[in-house]
Amino acid sequence: MDHYSEAFERMKAELHEKGYQENDVTITSGKAMVLGALYGLPFVIVFGLLYRFLLIERAHLLEVSGIAFYVMFIEIIAVSVVIHELLHGVGWAAASGKGWNVVRFNINAMMPSCACKAVLEKRAYLVGVMAPFIVLGFGSVLFIFIYPGTVSLLTMMVNFVSAGADLMIAFHARKERDDCLIADHPTEAGYIIFYR
Repeated sequence: MDHYSEAFERMKAELHEKGYQENDVTITSGKAMVLGALYGLPFVIVFGLLYRFLLIERAHLLEVSGIAFYVMFIEIIAVSVVIHELLHGVGWAAASGKGWNVVRFNINAMMPSCACKAVLEKRAYLVGVMAPFIVLGFGSVLFIFIYPGTVSLLTMMVNFVSAGADLMIAFHARKERDDCLIADHPTEAGYIIFYR
């Protein structure tokens, strides 16, 4: 068990001593990827159709195919994922009122991830969870309208699909009691809710 997991277990024990009960609201990373893609897909479809019917006439379409297309697509994913995780951190750092001390960045299987180390009120937790969806997702839509084309369309698709799991987690967290405390899970997608 790593240092962060040990600290997480200690935090849970402290809350149990204070009379809190817990409920695990997590899913595996694989399931999060599949369900997240389904949550992000409606946004991709809606804004993709808007692009197709309103913006295609002035779109900057790149003549990119084969390996060059895949290299460009991987570059878009790499940049988007790094910014996505950074935005989780910015959201939790700001909403917690405790700054970067509560944020943990990590790399698992060559993929960056961000987790919040503090137990938060529901609103503060949601700010960090939703930051990438709001900033990158709708920022990508703005990018499409300003500069429609291959790069902006792919960027929008990547950002909504990658934020789909966050949207799913936020839907679950919104249903929790207002007086609950939420701890971001250190290794799985989702959270642990604490309530009295």
